[in-house]
Amino acid sequence: MVPTQIMLLGALAVLMTGCVSTMHARDVQPHGLISEHQALLTDVTDDRAALKGYRNPAANWRAYDKILLEPVVISDDFVSTLNTEQRGDLKKLTESFYAKLRQNLSKQYQITDAPAAGTMRYRVSITHAEQSWMTLAVLTKAVWQLQAANTLWALTGGKPAFAGEVTAEFTIIDAVTGELLEVGVDRRVGGQNLLDGEVFNSWGDVKNSLNYWADSSAYRLCGARGGENCDEPKAGWMDIFHF
Repeated sequence: MVPTQIMLLGALAVLMTGCVSTMHARDVQPHGLISEHQALLTDVTDDRAALKGYRNPAANWRAYDKILLEPVVISDDFVSTLNTEQRGDLKKLTESFYAKLRQNLSKQYQITDAPAAGTMRYRVSITHAEQSWMTLAVLTKAVWQLQAANTLWALTGGKPAFAGEVTAEFTIIDAVTGELLEVGVDRRVGGQNLLDGEVFNSWGDVKNSLNYWADSSAYRLCGARGGENCDEPKAGWMDIFHF
């Protein structure tokens, strides 16, 4: 391939991910929380949904107007691999994620603490998270040639080099009957946005992904119920692409 073609490919790669702070990873594997539902999972094409998921086709979403949102947990298998500082950092991030998710859902649903008719029970578990290699990640975002090379790496390897990532699983059931309504697992990685406000935070890619999930979860449930004024999540103008 001639140098001009290589430069064009590099420029296209930068264009594709330069404004994205968080994006889908290429693949994901289910873990603890949803392992019993693994046979139901299929690849999902909607970028605002989980990479693998299942939605009960018989569910009457309009019948639900309340959500029992359980605290977000970090899986025991994963948390045991972290040091004390990392556990503390991730705990703060999950608490912030829970607060944002609760706030977003409350725009369309009544948040309740007890099962009742018309109530969904929503459970979320963080099964894996990785900090970014912050200095190297910033360098690849600041120098366009390195950004282009790293974006091409993401296209072939599934995530940008030095980026952070996080994997989460969720289940939504009828709080009274236990009927499974929706289940999914998603994995998101950091993008190549130098103007990202979390660029100098090694947990920034995880934080951006959790914030995106809080927005996308509320958006999907709002749409499933036929709600109006559902706020569409924004991860960057090219979030329509998978990597």
